[in-house]
Amino acid sequence: MICPNCGNEGGDGKFCVSCGGPLTQMTPQPDFQQQQQQDQFQQQNQFQQNQFQQQGYQQGYQQGYQQQGYQQQNFQQSPQFQQTGGQPSIYFDGEGMEYLPILLVNGLLIMITCGFAYPWVVCRNLRWRKSHTIVNGHRLAFTGTPGDLIGNWIKWWLLTVVTCGIYHYWVNIRIHEWEMAHTCFEDDYHGDGMEFADCFYDGEVGERLGQELVAGLMITFSCGIATPWAVVKLLKYDMEHTVIHGMRLGFNGTGAGYWGENAIVGLLTGITCGIYSAWGICRINKWTYRNTFIQSSGNVKMQY
Repeated sequence: MICPNCGNEGGDGKFCVSCGGPLTQMTPQPDFQQQQQQDQFQQQNQFQQNQFQQQGYQQGYQQGYQQQGYQQQNFQQSPQFQQTGGQPSIYFDGEGMEYLPILLVNGLLIMITCGFAYPWVVCRNLRWRKSHTIVNGHRLAFTGTPGDLIGNWIKWWLLTVVTCGIYHYWVNIRIHEWEMAHTCFEDDYHGDGMEFADCFYDGEVGERLGQELVAGLMITFSCGIATPWAVVKLLKYDMEHTVIHGMRLGFNGTGAGYWGENAIVGLLTGITCGIYSAWGICRINKWTYRNTFIQSSGNVKMQY
């Protein structure tokens, strides 16, 4: 005990051995060694907690960094996707060097047969274009054959002649319907001639005729200046009425963008005396599909 009067130890009796003061007025002596041990223990405990927290932060940071690097690596290894409106896009990977011999052969077929080989040319173009189109990570394939198309083509041509050209507006719809019915994912391809119910075109003659009339007026009253905007208008309508395996497409290209691409293609084609035309067609296809996206998927109703 410590005496409150003299500050010395008072002993264990009733009175202080130094000044004789009563022990009842004394205060207990604090255990400095025990207090010092407690302080050291608290400091050590606090230091360990700080270390654990720092290690946890570092581990969490490393795990997050590794996870982010893993995601980036997977993204780089995955197919080339562009985000448009939050949906996976479509892209085209055809090249002019590959398309050039196809274009030359198609031209020779049309010239030699005086146009009767048109169904073969259409099928060759569609087969090549579909095989270089990727939708939601799946490469497309085309199952149509010239034999199937030529029967429809003769029928459509006769109806156009009989109706004095009026059936021409139905021909555009029928071609799109036939094309999409013979379009599938490459994984689902099992032979030529197959048709797929979940790949279709549901545009209607009346609606598309209205689009064509508006596009014609735009071209006429602008003396041809508005042609790119008219073409994009029709392209937007066709894309929005195209469904591939339950995924309805959309299009957000602009007339200015289409005009710019065609200006470059026209300039380079003229400079190269027409040789660049194969690369130009690929360039337009890439621009078209770069501005095409999947606007809805799942329960898409088929319309006939």
